[in-house]
Amino acid sequence: MTTPSPVLCAVDFSIDSEAALLWAAAQANRDSARLVVLHVVHDPASSPGFYRKPDAGWLQPMEEVAREMFTEFLDAVRARHPEADGLARAETMIVVGLPSGRICEVADEIGAGLVVVGSRGRTGLPHVMLGSVAERVAQIAVSPVTIVKAPRDDATQDDATQ
Repeated sequence: MTTPSPVLCAVDFSIDSEAALLWAAAQANRDSARLVVLHVVHDPASSPGFYRKPDAGWLQPMEEVAREMFTEFLDAVRARHPEADGLARAETMIVVGLPSGRICEVADEIGAGLVVVGSRGRTGLPHVMLGSVAERVAQIAVSPVTIVKAPRDDATQDDATQ
C-alpha cells in the first residue's frame, strides 16, 4: 500500500484560510495523509523587513511576527474546532517570498497531492488591483488546487467585496 501524498494548506490568518484549513484537515484525515500548513511571509524587495506588531510599540523582524501570528492562528483554530482531528497532527512551515509562487514551490518540494487555499472572493476593482493569490495558484500549480471560501453573512460579504 502506498503512502498518500501530503495535503498542503496555505493560510494568511483570514476567515477564509481558517475555512480552508478545516477543509484540508478533514481531507487529510479522510485520506490518512500528512497535513502541511504553510504561511508565506510576503517580503518583496521594495518593502522593509519589519512589521509593527499590533500590541507592541516597536518593530520586529517580519518572520518573527509571522511565526507568532501563525502559532496564535493555529492555536485559536484548534480551540474553536476540537473536533478537527487532523489539526493536532499538522506540520507547519513558514517561507518568505511572493505567496503564489512560493506556495507552488513548496507543493512541488513536498510532493503535495492537493493544495488548499482560502479565497476572499473579491470582485471588481479590488480584484483587479490586488489580484488573487488563490487564482494564481490554481493557474500555475502542478497539483490539483481546491479553493475554499468561508460562509459569509451580508455584512461580511459587503466587507469582502470592497
